[in-house]
Parts: sequence; C-alpha cells; structure tokens
Amino acid sequence: MGEVIAEAWFEAEGEDSTLVLRVPRDRLQTADMSRRLTLEHLLKAAAVSNDEVESWRLADVSHSDDSELSHPLPPPPTDATHLTVYVHLKPQAQAPADDESAEQEIPPEKWQALEVCWKTILGLEASIDTSRLGMDGLRAELETAFKRSMTVEEKLNALQGDVAQWNKAKSRVHHALPKVREFIHRATWALAVPERKRMEDIYKSHIEPRNPLPQVDRVREQLEHLQKDRQVLFAQGNAVYQECRAILAEIQRAVSMLQRNAADNARRKRDAKSQKGKHF
Repeated sequence: MGEVIAEAWFEAEGEDSTLVLRVPRDRLQTADMSRRLTLEHLLKAAAVSNDEVESWRLADVSHSDDSELSHPLPPPPTDATHLTVYVHLKPQAQAPADDESAEQEIPPEKWQALEVCWKTILGLEASIDTSRLGMDGLRAELETAFKRSMTVEEKLNALQGDVAQWNKAKSRVHHALPKVREFIHRATWALAVPERKRMEDIYKSHIEPRNPLPQVDRVREQLEHLQKDRQVLFAQGNAVYQECRAILAEIQRAVSMLQRNAADNARRKRDAKSQKGKHF
C-alpha cells in the first residue's frame, strides 16, 4: 500500500553492483510468521529478481543458497536499530555480439527513433519527479486537513448535519493516502531500476555517439517498454493528484459550511438572549 518498509540504494563498483537494504528493527518484530519480512519481499519491492542475486551478506555471514531468500530475516543485534543486508548482484551478461548485426549499417531514421524514445523517457521522468514533489506536499495537506479539529465555538454552535458532512469528507483521506504513498514510492524508485541503468548506458555508449549497436531492434523494444512504463506511472500520478485535490476541496467546502452555519447559529443565540434581556 505504498508503506515504507526499508531504505535501499545501489552501490556500483566497476562491473559489480550491490543492493544495500536497511530495515528498521520494528519491521522485523512480529509474532505472526506469515507476516515476517523476507529478503525475497525486499527484492521484489526493489524490482530485483531472485535470478539476479549472486550472494548476500548479513553481518559477517555470506549466503548464496537461493532457497534461503524466502526465509524470515533475523532481528538486528541488540545494540542496533536497523538490520543491514548487502545483496551482491550478478554481473550483467553482455548481449552476444552478432558480427553481422554489428557491422550492418543502421539507417539514420533508426538512430533518430532511438534518440527520440530516450529523450521522451527523460521528459516523462522529469514530469514524474515534479509530480512526486507536488504529491509530497499534497500528502501533508491531506494529513493536516484530516487532523483539524473544531474550535470550542464551533463545537457549541455547529449543526449536526454539517459535522456529519465534514467527517464524511475527511474519511476519504484514509483511502487516498495509501495511493499517494505508493506513487511517491514508485516515482522515487523509477530511476534506480537496473533496466533503466542499462538503457542509459546503451544511449551514452552507442545511440548518442552513433556507435555500432548489436540487436538494435531489441534495444528499441526495451526502450519503448520503458517509455510505456513511465507513461503509465505519470498517468497514475495525475489521477491520484486530481482525486486528492477533489477530496481537499470537498473538505474545505464542508468546513466553510460548518463555520458559516455555526456563526449564524451563534448570532441567533446572542440575539435571542438579547431580546430576552429586554423583556426583563
């Protein structure tokens, strides 16, 4: 549901790549075995398949048995607040060189199509990052609107119908926040997935300088897949943003109505009290 379960980042050294996972202690402390966190869960969240794992290290102990990936992770040492796991990934296999394909002249329009596709991906990623920043602010607005409580004056004079409408509007925040967190999570990880890194390397090494590129059609297919993935993520972000803005507007309308009617009710009470005093 977009909830943060661990910190993660890639560390590259030459051809080797290591995924570092840092899991808070409270994420590993549960009596329910079916809900215990495994390394396989974390790899899936990081878009890394089990087949890409060469080995991993917990403290000073290394492991390489794939069957252990589904075992529950142990708690960190008593003096530590987090468990850190170092996952060493297999070197990316280079596509077998096809001499005939490499030497074959690639038409200019194919180079141009590859370049346009990559630049479209970069534009989408920039838009996604902008949406992520806006969504982070939107999350804070939703949380503030949900936590707002009535003043003493409003409690004394608000109409029950207005209070019910306001609470109903606020209840929608519960359903919206997980969507916001999920988008922020996916947008944050979008630039870190291995597939994206490979495409960036191919662009810098082959497409931009127009160096021979084996399996050019396969590369174009991968770029188009990455572009489609970015388009879907961007569309999801827009949909969630519009939904949350509508929820905030609904809450604001409910609050304004409550405040206006509460003020009118308070004025009527004062007027009635004043008229009663005149009769005395």
